[in-house]
Amino acid sequence: MQFDPIVYEDFLPVSAAGIFQSNLGDDAAQEFVASPNQQRFELDLGAKVLNEFDHYAGIEHASIADVRQMLSSAQAAE
Repeated sequence: MQFDPIVYEDFLPVSAAGIFQSNLGDDAAQEFVASPNQQRFELDLGAKVLNEFDHYAGIEHASIADVRQMLSSAQAAE
C-alpha cells in the first residue's frame, strides 16, 4: 500500500502580484493594483481559476473514499 500526501500549492493573490508589478513602474501595473479582481485576473490569464478550497476538498473526499473502499475490500477478503 502506498500513501501520497496532498501537496497544497499556493500563489500570490492578485493584489500582491499587482504590488510587485507596480515596482516595474508602468501605468498598466498601476491600473492592475487599483482594481484587482478575479475576473480581470482570469481574463489576463486566459483561463478560469479554481476555487482552492473546493479543489482540495475534492481531493480529500476522493482520498477518503479510496481508503474506505480499500478497507471494505480488505474486510471482504478476510
